[in-house]
Amino acid sequence: MVEILIIYLLTGMLAGFVSGLFGVGGAFTMAPALIITMTLQGIHDSHIMHLTIGTSLAVMTITSAYISVLRYRAGDLNLKLMIRFTPFIIAGALGGSLIGDALPGLVLRYVFIGFLILSIIHGLAKKSSSNKLHNGNIALIKGFWLWVYGTTAGLTGSLLGPGPAIVIAPFLRNANFPMHQIAAISSSLAGIIGLAATLGYVYGGFNESGLPTLSLGYLYLPAFAGLITGALIGSPIGVSTSHKIQDGLLHKLFIGYLSFILLVMLIQSH
Repeated sequence: MVEILIIYLLTGMLAGFVSGLFGVGGAFTMAPALIITMTLQGIHDSHIMHLTIGTSLAVMTITSAYISVLRYRAGDLNLKLMIRFTPFIIAGALGGSLIGDALPGLVLRYVFIGFLILSIIHGLAKKSSSNKLHNGNIALIKGFWLWVYGTTAGLTGSLLGPGPAIVIAPFLRNANFPMHQIAAISSSLAGIIGLAATLGYVYGGFNESGLPTLSLGYLYLPAFAGLITGALIGSPIGVSTSHKIQDGLLHKLFIGYLSFILLVMLIQSH
């Protein structure tokens, strides 16, 4: 158990670092480690993905709130843009957490992988001429596409555990928003998704049998304790590092991060 707690601590530090760096919430980083450690502990396979997502979301909530404060102090967080996305994020997150409880773990795993692939493709896509006209103008982030991206970010964030950066970052990047602002808005929205969806996963797991000891619904408390300790250590390092990296390079590193997590998840699926 000591070795497993060390894994949680180190994984949390890495998750906190990438959360501070990209605003992704860190759930993609935590998921492989949680799946491996819970398998080693003999937790029933039908519960592993739900526990993984529920625990990741709980860690993401606290980590993202902390990073949002750090980003606000650094002048990166645009509160008007955050408020514009918030109602759609909440609606999607609540709906996703209820759907997630009804889906088998294997289905969630493959949806997780499929969405990673789409995110990478979207992130590599060239900017269209229409999107270049946005030039980072908040007033143009509205209407149908605001509803679609906001709700989708909340839905996928609660179903799969990633922060809204996975959906919103390519959208805002194509609208010429800088990576520092994208990371800041993604972190703040990840905290909102995490809180709404965590409550759904905790509630959804109350009546499930066969869950491990020290579980609160689909929240596995020993993993949460180790991960959040590490995440709070790694988060400020990630934020500080992001300000030392050129914007274009930071975007490439973001796509590389997604590609690495995709590779890990594909390996674990065989």
